[in-house]
Amino acid sequence: MKKHILIIAVFILSLSIAFGAEKQDAPPRLNVNGTMIKNFFKSLILPGWGQWENGNKVRAIVYATAEIGAIYGYQYNYTEGEDLEKNFKDFGDKYWAWSRWTPENDIDATCGSNLRTHQMPVVRDRQGNPVVVDGYYVPLKDHHFYENIGKYSEFSCGWEDFYTGAYMNAYDDDETTLRAEYINMRTRSNELYRNAQVAGTLIMVNHLISAFDAALGTDMTSFETPNMTGKLYINPLNTMSGIRMEVKF
Repeated sequence: MKKHILIIAVFILSLSIAFGAEKQDAPPRLNVNGTMIKNFFKSLILPGWGQWENGNKVRAIVYATAEIGAIYGYQYNYTEGEDLEKNFKDFGDKYWAWSRWTPENDIDATCGSNLRTHQMPVVRDRQGNPVVVDGYYVPLKDHHFYENIGKYSEFSCGWEDFYTGAYMNAYDDDETTLRAEYINMRTRSNELYRNAQVAGTLIMVNHLISAFDAALGTDMTSFETPNMTGKLYINPLNTMSGIRMEVKF
């Protein structure tokens, strides 16, 4: 029995040695030419440029149009968001006051019976002491300030039209108040900024896609092995037959 096992082991070892000694075909090599590189960087800089150089006029126009549209979308949304941000900040400065929020000038004040969850920032001197003007602390009007006065109920009583109703959150639930108008303005501004961010992302994506498309459009995906040569053609705008391969043995 042991003899049979030994013979089988020697046979398997011999096969593995023979297989390892067999010459393997080299993996395909990608041929990259200067035209591919040139058109890649052209479209990376200006989408559609490389396609135009390739003679792909339609694709060049598509990428250039997408670039113009994305730039316009970014500029429009960012400018509108910036204008609305200025408007809601002016609105808050006009209708929300520290003295109404805390007549006793308590830096840790709460609005009515609302729970205290967020700190209202104040301007401080070099020694770290709160600055006082006309008997009241001066709120630090940064991002947190403009978020606090609209987002959190504990700051509601600082608004000029604040009132108490039959239940605790009567003012906060009223969609006709100054606070509600302020929230709508701030929400719309943030939406416009997000739209601008999306447009900015599309600009970068358009540059990358156009660059790779321009490179592939030069038929740069040639490959070769000792046994065959071939090319891979890719047209991302053709959904039916956008990928085609030619192989010669």
